[in-house]
Amino acid sequence: MSSISGIEKRAANSGAGSLIIDPIRIRDAASRWLMFSDFGEAAQRHMAIAWSCIIACAIADAIWLPNSGLSFPAANWITILQCLAYYGLAAAFITIASSRLGDDQRRPAVMLRRGLFATELFWRAFLPISALLTDGSTLSYLIAAAKLPLRDDILAGVDHLLGFDWPSFLAATNSNSLIATLLEAAYQSTGLVSQLVLAWLILQRRGDRLAEFIAVLSLSAVALCIGMWLILAAGAFAYFDPAPSSYEHFAAFGKMWTFGRTFSMLRDGSLSVIDLSAVDGIVSFPSFHTMLGVMTIYAARDKRWLLIPVLAVNATMIVATMPVGGHHLADVLAGGGLTIAAILVVRRSAGPPAGAVADRQSPHLVRG
Repeated sequence: MSSISGIEKRAANSGAGSLIIDPIRIRDAASRWLMFSDFGEAAQRHMAIAWSCIIACAIADAIWLPNSGLSFPAANWITILQCLAYYGLAAAFITIASSRLGDDQRRPAVMLRRGLFATELFWRAFLPISALLTDGSTLSYLIAAAKLPLRDDILAGVDHLLGFDWPSFLAATNSNSLIATLLEAAYQSTGLVSQLVLAWLILQRRGDRLAEFIAVLSLSAVALCIGMWLILAAGAFAYFDPAPSSYEHFAAFGKMWTFGRTFSMLRDGSLSVIDLSAVDGIVSFPSFHTMLGVMTIYAARDKRWLLIPVLAVNATMIVATMPVGGHHLADVLAGGGLTIAAILVVRRSAGPPAGAVADRQSPHLVRG
């Protein structure tokens, strides 16, 4: 659902009093910048889910942090305030620029309005995603530092029941340098692929799809933290402690499983500061790489030319989470299952498609 009309309507209504402080306009602007206003009812429900998850994680952090052995230094708050300042400056610039453009229909003005809308949509998506990642990363550190018992034996047992042997899989994928290179590249591409899909949604002005993605990401992040709390695990690499010869081709790209050191330091208390500028992904169960891969594939579903390469890369990446990411197979299955469940919840929250509603209503209209 494209919404370039949002900037056009604001521009059309601009004038000498466009910057006068008005509580109603402030409320409308807040609703727009929190992505509640201009992409339909389904997007509103999706963003309600997202902000509820963000607030829930923030409350959990606020309650847990003072009772933990970890600190949240002032430098983190400075970083957060700087991000909010950039966000405010971007909002002010876009608002003023769109007002100055007015309802000018000349081609340069139309192109500038399109560029402004894409920029606005980027910042509108940036706020909830960055807030969620901040809350979720903090919560994952708190859970790791809580000294809960490790459950890798349970996860390894599940793998065994499924007929999967992690050390053998590591050795098999390491046996060929080309396979190791392919899996390493796919694993490292996770963030880039997701960013490219989100950029495409922004350029296509698909705010409705962005809201859907953010809702799925938010529910998945909550499920991730709950899963980590229930079944805390160090990872298959730590549980099996493989010999260096079994991953020598992977190790050619750098030291393996470095995040395990951060996890261990949180566990033994030698790391007591949550530094947002140097946060590691330390969650083994469930696999966040798998979660992000599945939801990115889902977000790319509208265009076959985009879906096919995203599916190919992310499917390879999900396989790579076991040797390169050091995950148990159970981590991967849980990550995929929880993300699919989040997608189903988000789809259900959107309600029936507009066409389905019209189909149900049309017999009544005919009879009337």
